[in-house]
Amino acid sequence: MVGPGIEGMGGMASVVMGYIEAGLFDRFRGIYVATHRGGSFWRKLRAAVVGLSQVVIELFRLDAPLVHVMVATRASFWRKSLVCLLARLARRPFLLHVHGSEFMQFYDKECSAAAKWIIGRIFSWAALVVALSEEWRTNLLKICPSMKIEVLPNGVALPEIGHSPAQPGGRHPVAGARHSPSPHEHPPAKPVAPRTVLTLGRLGQRKGTYDLVRAFALIAPRLPDAQLVCGGDGDIEQVRALAQELGVGDRVICPGWLGAEGKRAHLAEAAVFILPSTAEGMPMAVLEAMSWKLAVIATPVGGVPQVIQHDRNGILVQPGDIEAIAAALLRLLEDAALRERLGSAARATIETRFSIAITVERLSAIYGRFGIAPRAAGERS
Repeated sequence: MVGPGIEGMGGMASVVMGYIEAGLFDRFRGIYVATHRGGSFWRKLRAAVVGLSQVVIELFRLDAPLVHVMVATRASFWRKSLVCLLARLARRPFLLHVHGSEFMQFYDKECSAAAKWIIGRIFSWAALVVALSEEWRTNLLKICPSMKIEVLPNGVALPEIGHSPAQPGGRHPVAGARHSPSPHEHPPAKPVAPRTVLTLGRLGQRKGTYDLVRAFALIAPRLPDAQLVCGGDGDIEQVRALAQELGVGDRVICPGWLGAEGKRAHLAEAAVFILPSTAEGMPMAVLEAMSWKLAVIATPVGGVPQVIQHDRNGILVQPGDIEAIAAALLRLLEDAALRERLGSAARATIETRFSIAITVERLSAIYGRFGIAPRAAGERS
């Protein structure tokens, strides 16, 4: 499997970490190769060179490997295109697992005719293209109608609400993996914090952060004890400046990017989760919030409508509709029974359709089609 460094930020790293914690690399003989790490230009270049070199070695060392390529847009795609080319030259099948929420914008508006031709060829070479939702399957087929493609939604672990946290232990199957809760760990009990609104992700225009701050400012006078927590990297100072300008600077908290423990603590304390994005794939933050039995507000973009049905297990608002976002926030913050109903339905949705256990079983079935057999029980670590 080839993707970003799992110690880094972003949804793709979270997806890979979820596979690791769920035991995918215990179930199968697998090697994870990182071709990208955050930091300076030179650190990124070194990661790419080292990662691609390892891909070359493993392609010729391993017995008929299947290459599972995690790919997003822009630099991620062009870097992984080299992995795909190497796999093709080595006559090894590869899966192209597409995560980029702005992939169609990247393809339609940012690529030359030559670049579009290359992208189409890479999709046509893939033994299978994996999309996160039916909408993204339809979008990607516009690039290469002949590609073999199917949908595999993201999945998340199921925290056991209302227990004390277990002490982390054991080793990770991939060196350097950060700790995040497995399906068997117990997150902290949810304290009473009825006025806390939480959003997670890279703060900025695409995640709808500025719309959210403006909407929060509209309801702030009516809910003087409410606060908004914007967890993530990105436009932190700009978000703080906007909150200050709108008179809610002391009630909009930007703690920066949250690690696994910090994220768990904020999910345990929040009453409402919101992600008013303009574009998404299958947002891990929404799935995680739903697994914590939170009432969720989101926008019907990417794979979100595959997960949330309006007023059944969450609330959907249109991207950029600040008044609708404010109304949805006010409705949930003032109605504890509605929060409980939507949160319970959200948790049930994850349990039945989007748990990491279900996702790993479906991925295992895909691997099986390529002759990749699970380890015998005695071989698993």
